[in-house]
Amino acid sequence: MTAFRVYRFDYIAPNASASVYLHPYGDREAVAQSAVVYAGSGAGVPNPKGDATLTVGRATRHVDGTIARTFHVQNHAPFNSCTVDVLEIAETF
Repeated sequence: MTAFRVYRFDYIAPNASASVYLHPYGDREAVAQSAVVYAGSGAGVPNPKGDATLTVGRATRHVDGTIARTFHVQNHAPFNSCTVDVLEIAETF
C-alpha cells in the first residue's frame, strides 16, 4: 500500500489551528491518516520547531452514500508557523 497526500495546510500560524472538510470517500473504503509537519519561519527564531497534532473529526454519510470527514490540525510551536501534509492509506473492502 502506498500513502498519498490528500491535503496540505500551507500555513498555520504559531499556536493556531486550521480545519478542512473533505468529501472524497466511497461507501466501502477504510482509510488511515497521518500528518507530516514542516517547521515554518518566525521572527527571531533561529531553530524553528515542527510540532503539530492531526485530529480526524466527524464523519458524515451523504444521501448518495459517500462519506465526508473533517480534519483539524493544531500548531503547537509557540513562535513559528508550520506546514502540514495530511497523508492517507486507503483500502476498499
